[in-house]
Amino acid sequence: MSGTGRNRRPRWAGLVVWLGVTAVLLHTFVIATWVGPSTPVREAIGTDTLRSYVHPVFDQSWRIFAPTPRRVAVNFQVRAEYVDPATGERVRTEWFDLVDGEDSLIQGNLFPPRMSLASRRIANRLHSAMDDLNDRQLELVAANFLTTPIAELGDLMMDATDSSVPRGTVGNYMTYDAVATHLATLFHRAALGDVEITHVQYRTGRRYVPTWEPGSTRTVDDASITWFDYGWRQPAEVTDDELALFAPYLRMSGAIS
Repeated sequence: MSGTGRNRRPRWAGLVVWLGVTAVLLHTFVIATWVGPSTPVREAIGTDTLRSYVHPVFDQSWRIFAPTPRRVAVNFQVRAEYVDPATGERVRTEWFDLVDGEDSLIQGNLFPPRMSLASRRIANRLHSAMDDLNDRQLELVAANFLTTPIAELGDLMMDATDSSVPRGTVGNYMTYDAVATHLATLFHRAALGDVEITHVQYRTGRRYVPTWEPGSTRTVDDASITWFDYGWRQPAEVTDDELALFAPYLRMSGAIS
């Protein structure tokens, strides 16, 4: 009897096991809901609630279940208009490709920082939304919103929605437009210093990797780029704390010195 008593597990051990199993099942459920398509369950939980749990530690993509080589290269370029403090005139910057800067963080690095995919992910998600918009909505996206609040773009796009546009597409686009505008603003705030930025603009490009053929020397650089146009936007409101956190990413990628 004494030997049997020594081998008996305490009651709390079983409780710990069940708590651990429950935690694993709940975590798996949340991640599966996050990476899966839109469902009534996901809508009931709410995207913001899921995002607050998943980011930044548990972010996953459905591509982990289909690890095929990437066959699409993307570009994410930004430019801005600002007031020259010396002359008071408006100056328009050249386009700058943030994906090129991120590539320098990835090449030869086995453990690149998570921010090395920031602009590439934004471009991919914008392309997904743009592919689902109708012709009228694409015209609206390319329009300038210089003084009109950007929220009105969402209202106009909703009014132009027809049966060809999947549910949630307009909301997805508006989310990514806000992120892209924020990224363009942060870049130029860091690059230009303390000047008045009046407007920012971004554009995205997509090109497909050429099909391999024996003896072919073509690379993705030889493929033609399809550009997606987006209008000028009012700059996002960014804090000094955001700028301080963002500047190292730009310095590492060579975007600023």
